[in-house]
Amino acid sequence: MFKVLIIGSGNIGYRHFEGLLKTDLSLVIYVIDPNVEALNRVQKCYEESNSEEKTCYFFESIKDIPDQMDLCIIATSSKVRLEVAETLLKTTSVKYLILEKVLFQKESDYDQMSSLLKEYNVKGCWVNCPLRTFPIFRDLKEKIKTSLSYYIEYRNFGIGCNSIHQLDLFSFLTNCLDLKIETSKLENVVESKREGYLEVLGILTASTNKEDTLIISSNIESSPRYFMKLKFNEEIWTIFPLLERITVEGTQNNEIIEKVINYPKQSSITSLLVTELLLLGKCSLPDYETSKKLHVNLIKNLNTFFSKVLDHKVIECPIT
Repeated sequence: MFKVLIIGSGNIGYRHFEGLLKTDLSLVIYVIDPNVEALNRVQKCYEESNSEEKTCYFFESIKDIPDQMDLCIIATSSKVRLEVAETLLKTTSVKYLILEKVLFQKESDYDQMSSLLKEYNVKGCWVNCPLRTFPIFRDLKEKIKTSLSYYIEYRNFGIGCNSIHQLDLFSFLTNCLDLKIETSKLENVVESKREGYLEVLGILTASTNKEDTLIISSNIESSPRYFMKLKFNEEIWTIFPLLERITVEGTQNNEIIEKVINYPKQSSITSLLVTELLLLGKCSLPDYETSKKLHVNLIKNLNTFFSKVLDHKVIECPIT
């Protein structure tokens, strides 16, 4: 049986746990969270699943786990993620790691994590930016023959905490990791729905040296309906993720085709990725070093914006 650990059983950790229960693998699952209520919620999910292939243990402290793990998913907040990762690697031998995003708040944390992965001989580490794994985007990537114009709009998007997903997908679709990120059209800073963190409103843009562009627009005047519009070749693809629908418009013939698509939920994503990783030793998520480059680029630019708006130098980006 494979041993899998989840650290952090809040909303995203809970979805990862659901995904583990969905796999056909025999697993021993350990869940750690200092919040007893969060642990109880996950334990209830396990009890209601009546799973015979899974054995689960729930702890408040990392010191209670075994000395070897096949996989660990760290689903804590960004503020404590590096400290948690270091404590984990000093406590137990971990074969594979999946880290939630946004990874860390400080630039220096990213190199420190790289060092930890080498020091403790972690065989593979990936970051949970899963859009690049979706069939709709893998198919789309094969079709792109020209420059890409990619536009996202949604009133409740959360530019601070969610842009890394779109930057990763944009990088994947364009085969470009060196993105130019521009924050001059960001407008304001607001309290995040997650206590102790901030969000930004306005427009964030990114571009490649091949004239590909990404525009993320989110403020109170933005559309209440989440959509992603991609223009390439002679087509316009408009994706409505929450509705799981897509329209494809031909710019030459004005023909419009509407389709239903599969836009997977996190639990289904986790189930597939973990099965692939544990059985085959590979993962379709961006590896740590790839995601590190995109993260640091974003963090630097957001810190410049936060410093300007808050009127003091920001070195710990207050997003999660």
